Amino acid sequence: MLSSADLPAVATSGGPVLVKGTTLEEPPTQAAGGGLGSSVTVSLGTPLANGASVNVNFLLGVEVKGSFNFYVVWEALP
Repeated sequence: MLSSADLPAVATSGGPVLVKGTTLEEPPTQAAGGGLGSSVTVSLGTPLANGASVNVNFLLGVEVKGSFNFYVVWEALP
């Protein structure tokens, strides 16, 4: 997992959207990116309202050919 930047995109519904980047949580310093057990955060200017959503840009750096599983576990701070 690597940190990623905010990007403009076009939603399948046809409108422009902002896709929020993620920040790899450090320490420890992970120059080559995070591996098993890594976590990333998404910084929002304001809390999400009930029922709201956010588009997120996950950046994965695959170094070796093969099959991989990518799992997402959502957590939120109160």
